Amino acid sequence: MELKMKTLQNIRKKIKSVRGNSLAEFAITAAMMATMATVAAPKFAGMGDTAKRNQTIQNLNAIGKIANQFFQDTSNPESNTNSMAEGQGRLPGQESYDEGIGGYTKLTEIWDPMAKVGAITNFKKWTDAEGLKWRSVYGMRHADTETYNYQFSDDEDNTKYGPKEFGQYMAEKGTPIKSPYDQGHYIYVVIPGGQAEIWQDEENSWYFDDECSECGPVLVLADAFNPSKFFMVKSFQ
Repeated sequence: MELKMKTLQNIRKKIKSVRGNSLAEFAITAAMMATMATVAAPKFAGMGDTAKRNQTIQNLNAIGKIANQFFQDTSNPESNTNSMAEGQGRLPGQESYDEGIGGYTKLTEIWDPMAKVGAITNFKKWTDAEGLKWRSVYGMRHADTETYNYQFSDDEDNTKYGPKEFGQYMAEKGTPIKSPYDQGHYIYVVIPGGQAEIWQDEENSWYFDDECSECGPVLVLADAFNPSKFFMVKSFQ
């Protein structure tokens, strides 16, 4: 879906932030708009396809809420009575808030809403090589890689294991949220906190601030069935 400059300028006026207009804020708003377009666009799709689209969007929102709860729980002051509290918020799989997960260091590498380009716009299938930069939300043991030749993997670079930490918040232990698509699987990346990308109108470019200590990580979730259509961006502070 094309986002016109005028539309983005209007979005900018509506967003309030102590940091100004960060890329994460644009991404969240534009991703929501893209989601609505994805649901409404196919005029001749069957009801089954529409139901699947709606379901995977709901699932992405549910996983996003889990990530938000995890971030809030870890941000609580450390105490003997709260095993989740760490004194500083982070996302599942992160050792600390300023560590990345996956193969990206900046959000603009994944998607730039101003230029309307990015890695995710060409990531259209679960077998695409771009998947090598993504990690499984609930773990590869829940992915039928032999059948579908998935390119993403588990995040095994840290002592913190993302699938286990996401799984702590499941209503039924060990039962992940599953994509309604046979080839689908929920994947994610984390852009490190401690940095920010801010759009500058006068220069018509993004400004990268690598000393933003108050800036939290950014989570990008997607359904591997077609990440270019089904993805969500969440910013944490």
